[in-house]
Order: sequence, then C-alpha cells, then structure tokens
Amino acid sequence: MGIETAIMKRHPNNPIITSADIPGAVAVYNCGATWFQGKHLLLLSVYDTNTIARMYVATSEDGVDFEIRKKPFIETATDPEFAPYDGWTIDPRITRIDDTYYIVYPAYSYNGVVGMLGKTTDFETFERIDIISLPDNRCPVLFPEKVNGKFVRLDRPVGHVRPGQIWISYSPDLVHWGHHRLLMDYGTEVWNRRKIGPCAPPIKTEKGWLMIYHGVSELRLQYSLSCALLDLDDPSKMIGRAPGWIIAPVEPYERIGVVNNVVFSTGAILDAGTGELKLYYGAADTCIGLATASLQGLIDLCMINVHEG
Repeated sequence: MGIETAIMKRHPNNPIITSADIPGAVAVYNCGATWFQGKHLLLLSVYDTNTIARMYVATSEDGVDFEIRKKPFIETATDPEFAPYDGWTIDPRITRIDDTYYIVYPAYSYNGVVGMLGKTTDFETFERIDIISLPDNRCPVLFPEKVNGKFVRLDRPVGHVRPGQIWISYSPDLVHWGHHRLLMDYGTEVWNRRKIGPCAPPIKTEKGWLMIYHGVSELRLQYSLSCALLDLDDPSKMIGRAPGWIIAPVEPYERIGVVNNVVFSTGAILDAGTGELKLYYGAADTCIGLATASLQGLIDLCMINVHEG
C-alpha cells in the first residue's frame, strides 16, 4: 500500500542527473544533500567502468540543474589507518553541525562494511575522523544537533536472524557510541518486511524529528520510502509513522537499471521559506531523481498512525 500520488511529486525533468553527465561513469545514484553557501549541494555516489567508486560534488541554484565538479571529492582511502576498511565509498549522508559538515557513509572492504565518519568545512578538503560502527552496518545517519547534551545516530545493523531494523545510539564526541536501542521495525506492513533503514538526516520540526526511511519487500526486493515522526526531546520514542510508502519505484528509470526496482534516498533539503522538502533519490542504482513534498503534509501523514508503544 502506498499514497505517494497525494504526497510526493516527481520532478518533470527526472532523472535530473545521469551517468552521461560524468565522463566515464557507469552509474550515479544515492547522494548526500545540504545547503552550502546559498546553493543546493549534492555529494554523488559514482562508479566507473573499472568499478571504482568515488563521490563527486554537484551544486545548483534551483535544486534541479546541477553543475558537477570534474574532480572527485572523496575517493578510496590511501591512509594506512583507513585503507584496509575503505575500498568502496558510496551512500553519503551530510549533516551540518555548527559550521562543520559531517559526512558519514558505509565503507566497504573485504573486512566488511563499517560506518565511516569524516568532515569538511568547505567541500574542498575532506578529513576522515574514524570508524564509528562495527561491521556490518550500512546506514549510519547523524542528527543535526545534540539532544540532551549528546550526539544522536540512527543506523541499521545487518539483519541475519531478524529483518534489518532501525536502531538509535548516543555519543559524547561523535566517535564513541553507546546506549544502543531498537527504534523501529517493519511493524505490520508487508512492503518493508525484509528490512528497513534510515535515509537522510532527520529534519527538526515543531512536531518532532521527521525521519525518512527506506523499506525493502521480500517479494521482489523492491526499495521504497516512507516517513515517521520522533519525539523532539527523546528521539528514541516514535510519535507516529506514515501508512505504507510515500514513494515507490514505478517509473521506467526506477524499475530498470543496475539494480532493478529501487527508490533509495540519502539526502533531502528543506526550503524553510516555502516548507517544501526536496528529496533526492537514487533510481535503480543508476541515476538520480527528485521528488518534492510539503513538510506539513508529511507530518500529517505520520500522524495517521500514532504510535501507542
């Protein structure tokens, strides 16, 4: 079940970025997103004909037509401390805290998938800070501010016996994490029964933290997106969650590609003036789409299913 037609609106120019926009690229997909110096900034996941994964910076005035830098911003680690763990860099999430942009992403290697934390202030230089999760964990996401004096993180540890679930944890310094607790599982739905995980960094609203999350169905491994609302003062408490998905793969560019039937987001940008949320998503792990929604509409949708637990 989904109610995307009433909430999420695909941009008519979709897909807004394809591999044709980057020389040598085979695919460009899941991207971090943020405001930077008055522009929309995306950090693109790209891999080339040699299956080498890199991240590229793209900027735009209107959030639709992007200029992509020719030189990669984040590449495979060469530092001996991180090289054994960071051989494939994709799926970044960008969280601005004060004047620093923290970038977390799943770093792939023969040693598993770990959460890598790095930072930048100018998107010209990037510094890896540390590995912040044990393998295997593919979805680390930071909140944009401290809650009760602690940094807060969402992630999705790998699911073997149980389906993948969303967990929450806390840190005094962004490196040492603890007080891990289960935040959310798939509930009574079937569209996300195989696994769920956090997408873009949560968005602070007057009603709570809006969390966009992905879900994967068992039937055909379809990736779709939905949202939930978390308590402002205690984000381990869920206030409500949308019924079903808010956007699922239905367009040809979402259904056919490197990985079929995928709508997956790691970045969203809120226009505080208009209340419009721009959700940037990887389509079939091949190109990038844009869908927009009213922030208030998403909040109202979450309140359809108020959480009682």
